[in-house]
Amino acid sequence: MRYEIMKNGIRVDGTLEKAIQHKIEKLTERLKRYHPEVAHLEMRLGQEEKNKEFECSLQLKAFRDSLHSQKSSPELRVAVDKSFEAMFKELETYRAKLNKNLAHG
Repeated sequence: MRYEIMKNGIRVDGTLEKAIQHKIEKLTERLKRYHPEVAHLEMRLGQEEKNKEFECSLQLKAFRDSLHSQKSSPELRVAVDKSFEAMFKELETYRAKLNKNLAHG
């Protein structure tokens, strides 16, 4: 899986960098039965001006579809964790829908 991380001026320490890499590996593992070039993950980090919360937005372009998750939190690590958790759920829902369509197709 290809991926791109846009930090938008947000400083990411080594610990969080490793955690992000680990989560990307987990996502890649869940897509392992597909060709690596079919999936592209875009990760955007940002900070909301008005309430100073960190935001993590993920967009997974896979197959002919695009899956999204976006979470925010006062702590960057929590925003990243929540966003990846939401993406894992999105992916499971998507795969279940695909399998159901294949079974009835």
